[in-house]
Amino acid sequence: MTDLEIVQKDRDSLYIGNIRTVEFDLNLPVKGENGSEITWETGHDRIISTQGKVTRPKYGMGSRTVPLTATLRYGKEKAVRVFEVRVLEEENKIQIDKVFPVRLEAEKGKVFYLPTAVVIQTKEGRVIPHLVEWENLGERIYENTGIVQEHGKIAGTQVEVPVTVEVKDCVEIQKMSQIPKVQETDKNTVLFGESFFEKAQGWSEEFLLSVNDDQMLYNFRAACGLDTKGAPEMIGWDAPDSNLRGHTTGHYLSGLALCYRAGKKEEIRKKAVYMCDSLKECQEAFSRMENIQEGFLSGYDETQFDLLEKYVRYPEIWAPYYTLHKIFAGLLDCWEYAEIPQALEIADKLGDWVYNRLSRLPHHVLMKMWSLYIAGEFGGMNDVMARLYGITGKEIHLKASRMFDNDKLFFPLSQKIDALDTLHANQHIPQIIGCMKLFEVTGEKRYYDISRFFWESVTKDHIYAIGGTGEGEMFHGPEEIGSLLSKNTAESCASYNMLKLTKELFKYEPVSSYMDYYERTMFNHIASSCEHAPTGASTYFMPLAPGFHKEFDDENSCCHGTGLESHFKYTEAIYFTDRNSIYVNLFIPSVLNLEDIEVRQEISPFLPEQVKIFVKRTGNRDLKIRIPYWCKGDYQIKLNGEKVEAEKLSDGYCKISGVENSEIELAFSCTLRLERTPDKPEVAALCYGPYVLAALTEEEDFLHLCLTEENLENMVRKEENLHFICGKTVFVPLYSICHERYQVYFKI
Repeated sequence: MTDLEIVQKDRDSLYIGNIRTVEFDLNLPVKGENGSEITWETGHDRIISTQGKVTRPKYGMGSRTVPLTATLRYGKEKAVRVFEVRVLEEENKIQIDKVFPVRLEAEKGKVFYLPTAVVIQTKEGRVIPHLVEWENLGERIYENTGIVQEHGKIAGTQVEVPVTVEVKDCVEIQKMSQIPKVQETDKNTVLFGESFFEKAQGWSEEFLLSVNDDQMLYNFRAACGLDTKGAPEMIGWDAPDSNLRGHTTGHYLSGLALCYRAGKKEEIRKKAVYMCDSLKECQEAFSRMENIQEGFLSGYDETQFDLLEKYVRYPEIWAPYYTLHKIFAGLLDCWEYAEIPQALEIADKLGDWVYNRLSRLPHHVLMKMWSLYIAGEFGGMNDVMARLYGITGKEIHLKASRMFDNDKLFFPLSQKIDALDTLHANQHIPQIIGCMKLFEVTGEKRYYDISRFFWESVTKDHIYAIGGTGEGEMFHGPEEIGSLLSKNTAESCASYNMLKLTKELFKYEPVSSYMDYYERTMFNHIASSCEHAPTGASTYFMPLAPGFHKEFDDENSCCHGTGLESHFKYTEAIYFTDRNSIYVNLFIPSVLNLEDIEVRQEISPFLPEQVKIFVKRTGNRDLKIRIPYWCKGDYQIKLNGEKVEAEKLSDGYCKISGVENSEIELAFSCTLRLERTPDKPEVAALCYGPYVLAALTEEEDFLHLCLTEENLENMVRKEENLHFICGKTVFVPLYSICHERYQVYFKI
């Protein structure tokens, strides 16, 4: 036989067993019957590894079909065979210890929906949300006041769910003032001087200028029948055969808008205008197509939306409303930051399409859709629809925003229970941002309370030292940190969205704890996520297990998309204002320029503890300066060279008055510290001021360092440029590392 005949014969005879209902590991041969060498590639290495190890999706995530590719080689010839392997989800193995009690209020004579998910505690002590089955799908109209006992069942079990409903003549919706206490200054703030943030912003701008706009429009034009103008196809998650195509274009729109806000460069705005003009043409072309409703716009037709309403799971479909959210957000950003009117015109029509699509669906169908793993992921659709309502004032846009209320997430939080365990982190964080936007436009206190409790739960019990959250994209149990140090920790998208949420909460409660978290995450995760070149590549996960390195992704993944935006957002929280004060939240070389005040910060990138602030005019406003958590309240202030005592405030800030045309020098105590993981206190990270430090090492096992809180200053020597030496180990800030291997956590 020839070499070609050998590889073809081995390919055709290759057998790996039943691939339709896989529950156990596969035997993947490395040698063909006639001597071919066989190598394997997997479409999802966390479900099927290249060695054939099978990890079944957890119950509720749905069975998954994974392409497994065999490449056979003999001599100079090769052949390829692809197996579509269906791995079954795990059975419902949850052993329920208790169902958390539920007490609700309903208004007599009005339609009332029982929650589609409640909180359970397993016999292992895990607290998780779980779907409920009700008679008549949970829809009720109570004709009499009084106490009603309802009984459902935990889905897939015979465990009863008792619910007490108090029926009243009137149930008052609690409101609170939605007028922010402080205002954003992002449109009036620019980065200034030498800093890594300024470099990262510059790399991102250079990349955006290099992007082929027609390539970003390829999927939209192809889907609506317009000429693709000879542009190359998109790649990765936006490839023409991908069910998520179009999402990166939305991120690109936001990136252009934010870049224009940062530098007011007409070249950037020109690109954004071209994109919006072209998308308007696509929207108009879609409206002329059969089976497409007025206002629709995407990188594909409406088929995925039809299938979602039939509960079709991922990967047969892939989060159509998630993709739509990215497009929507990009359009609204182009309207808000680049003042492109056609962007709002497109978004307005698209918002009408969303309402018309969803308003015909029963409540239980919506709840079932949003509970589906990945397929039902909708990003921040509630956020953009509420944001659109705030602009248009159209009630249907507000109604559409409420249609994304997700019981599986919202109900446990409304009960003040942390049931985040088992939830996909970045599937749900944007939904909470939408909660805050709904509060902003309605004043309904429940939305604010849900948002605030979620933030407190995540930042208290679910974050790594760098501020990132989630392992393998998922939330896990509270304080499970040291036991979850892997290659797949801290998805960049999750931190991007947590910072969005943090900023929104700060506007209504301007306290230092929000900005302490913001600084931690921005300095150590977001700034660490970009490649140190104008490639546009970003990390998907930030590996926190020993011996790994950052992998920079340019294949149009979700984190590549948020990476197009993140490095233009550094100015968003540096300063805030109210009628009487300027809040200095983050210590970054920058300039705030308002009509009545100019504030400029100067900071050496290697001396984070020494800050100079120059004030040209104040408009009779005070400066409120955050006292960072890492200085432990030890700091000194000089005003025009003279030491002064600033007034310490209960919100974690200090106040300085009489600063017009002045120079302020801040000297914060800045020392080394260990941050131990709560579940494994022998595992710790080393930090200096706002920075998490990483050990430069090829070692794949945890380093063992003889460090304690008491001996740090003696055992670790500070060198120039924020380099630290412990024995033979060199530590540097994580953000400064590009491709080198490192350890953030080690054993002490």
